Amino acid sequence: MNLVIGYGSQTGNAQEVAEYFYRECLFRDIPSVSIMSMDELSILELQSSIKIVVFVCSTTGDGEEPKNMQKFWKSLLKKSLSSDAFSGLSYAVLGLGDSSYAKFNYVAKRLFRRLQNLGGRPVHKLGLSDEQHPEGADYLSFTWIEELFKVLSSQFNVPFTRRFRVLPPKYTFTISSANVTSTETDIQDTALTNKDHNTQCCIVGNKRLTSTDHFQDVRLITLDVTDKKLSYKPGDVVWIYPENRPEDVDDAARLLNLDLDSILTFTSPSSLPTSLTIRRLLTSYLDISAVPARRFFEICATFPTDEMEREKFEEFTSLSGQDELFSYVNRPRRNTLEVLQDFTSVRNHLDIRYLFDIIPLIRPRGFSIASAQSFSPDTLDICVAIVRYKTNLKKERLGLCSNWLSKLPLLSPVKMYVETGSFVFPKDRPIIMVGPGTGCAPFRALIQDRIHMQQKLVLFFGSRNENADYFFRDEWTRQENLQVFTAFSRDQSHKVYVQHRIVEQGSLIWSLMMEGAVFCVAGNSKNMPFQVMDALLKVFETHGELSASEAKSYLDQLVKCGLYQTETW
Repeated sequence: MNLVIGYGSQTGNAQEVAEYFYRECLFRDIPSVSIMSMDELSILELQSSIKIVVFVCSTTGDGEEPKNMQKFWKSLLKKSLSSDAFSGLSYAVLGLGDSSYAKFNYVAKRLFRRLQNLGGRPVHKLGLSDEQHPEGADYLSFTWIEELFKVLSSQFNVPFTRRFRVLPPKYTFTISSANVTSTETDIQDTALTNKDHNTQCCIVGNKRLTSTDHFQDVRLITLDVTDKKLSYKPGDVVWIYPENRPEDVDDAARLLNLDLDSILTFTSPSSLPTSLTIRRLLTSYLDISAVPARRFFEICATFPTDEMEREKFEEFTSLSGQDELFSYVNRPRRNTLEVLQDFTSVRNHLDIRYLFDIIPLIRPRGFSIASAQSFSPDTLDICVAIVRYKTNLKKERLGLCSNWLSKLPLLSPVKMYVETGSFVFPKDRPIIMVGPGTGCAPFRALIQDRIHMQQKLVLFFGSRNENADYFFRDEWTRQENLQVFTAFSRDQSHKVYVQHRIVEQGSLIWSLMMEGAVFCVAGNSKNMPFQVMDALLKVFETHGELSASEAKSYLDQLVKCGLYQTETW
């Protein structure tokens, strides 16, 4: 069997799932298996040397392909490909998505259909993993993968018996005492420039947007981007690399038995600087406060001498033990350091060679840019809700990036880069914006950008209290081409949300839709997007005099034409 795993991944999630599937193939002694990004695959290979391909892909933005599959996707759309171009190819597709988006798993669905239209033979049903699933997206992904192995085993008459073994570590490296000829500053500077598209700017503003007695702390963080040669427009996103708290770094060094002043030097290629101190590694690169993934328990199950700890970790890695793993790790958001603290034998016998296999790298966090470059060219704003919450664990859970940003002294360096967002804001149509809470961020940028235009702008903003968290009231009341409708859920005896205001302003919304308006939604992905969509359907039925099925068809057409856009998180 010649099996190729191709991934299309924007933030790394799809790549992680693809790598998990690759390891599971090795555990089952599947011969000739390889893994690569989809852009590394060629159409010619799919038509000739590859017999089975499994694709794992996410959907980014408003139904767009991840960057490392865009070239492949364009090749797949060529009209020169015949309907039997892939007649000798068997395939399976697993999509990673979020059902709060109108174009849920759009890329995976299109890929599955396109391969089928070109003569490919699906060996398994289309997999649609969902971030909104109560047990997490991984549960659906792992279940689909286990089902796929059963299908492959049946079709190719191979047992595929799973035999776990520890694979070689991801990277090889040495750890030595601090070199007196190298300083921490030298190594730190190398670390900060490890990616071509990264920019280092400094924080020049940290303003609390909510009242001091309000339960939610929301900040307007301002970055100095003078002379950084950045180009961005309303709707674009800035990605920021956070750092771990010093106290967590100290805990990690203690639990891992590492000297913070020692130097780690890679002896194999990696995405990190060639040499850096353990302190810099634990501060800026390893996500020591992350909730450990299944891979962590797989590898660490081989370390303990205590039989009970070994059995517990092996249970966590089994499909039947996923409920137990979810209860221990995911539900309370127990992090890597806390797991190591709980399991003494695992900690004491941990093989440091697998450091980069058990602890992931820190991923950048994305924020909608909340200011227009045309309005303030030297500064860039973001709205940051400080993440703090309690679980059944004694220690409060803290969002890594939001808490790091909130505590940074002014003029502190911040490593970041800018990417094109999913929103497309035309200048020749009315724009209706729904942005409760920090969902208003991209719309603030748009409002600033169109301040001197005659374009009709309508904003539905929601929060708890007018006096506690109406973020930009003073700015928005001064703009002549902007109408703002507010929903403060706790300022009256009954709760009022943005979806209620949408229904109330149905006549205005319908008239704007008849002018070709773009309807944009941004904010929390849990319930709000679905409730807004339901409210809009009511508007279509009431003011457009459409039946329920006609209203749904009309909304589907708006989505297809880019006149209904969402950006939720």
